[in-house]
Amino acid sequence: MKVLMIGVDKLTSHPRNYREHPTDQLDHIKQSLTQFGFYRNVVSTKGNVILAGHGVVQAAKELGIEKVPVMQVDLEPESTAALKILTGDNEIASLGIIDDRELTNMLKQIRDEDEHGLLGTGFDDQVLANLVMVTRTGTEVEDFNAAAEWVGMPEYDSEAEDTFKLLIKFETLDERVAFLKEKCDIDKATEFKNNTAAIWYPPKTPRDTKSVAFDDADKK
Repeated sequence: MKVLMIGVDKLTSHPRNYREHPTDQLDHIKQSLTQFGFYRNVVSTKGNVILAGHGVVQAAKELGIEKVPVMQVDLEPESTAALKILTGDNEIASLGIIDDRELTNMLKQIRDEDEHGLLGTGFDDQVLANLVMVTRTGTEVEDFNAAAEWVGMPEYDSEAEDTFKLLIKFETLDERVAFLKEKCDIDKATEFKNNTAAIWYPPKTPRDTKSVAFDDADKK
């Protein structure tokens, strides 16, 4: 094997690659490449047919990166060994066992401390909110309102009568920014999509997810 810097325009997808890379996954890969660079190599056969790293190469193309590090193996693309590398790269990682609680705490830390949030991890705020819910034990959820306090959601005060949740969709991102700044005197809003804003009015203080902790009831 040897590692070479090869132009993305010279690399071709394996004709039998069965895994597609949707836009949301490519967004995570592009953020990772932008923030950290290439911390794992693409793998190709001779003739520059990709065995591992199809999504990385596609993301690099979209970012305008001209060359990527490629580990080249001396195999024919249709050989059994090449197909085994292709399949193993796609599937072996899925056999790992995940500690959901540790993953949840790690994602909360990343979300709170990294300026880019969860983009680049493969997760988003909605998935994290679900993880927080499913990793709580029954003894940690006092009632329905406690269960509804998901990470990433505004603090809920059932007694407040003068606060409203607004969901506003605009034609363009510029219109969203202008409206919130000029009409509502609000500089920041949670963006679910580029031209959609969800805000509390009057504004509420953002939640600090580091204050959300788990208690091991079994050890008490």
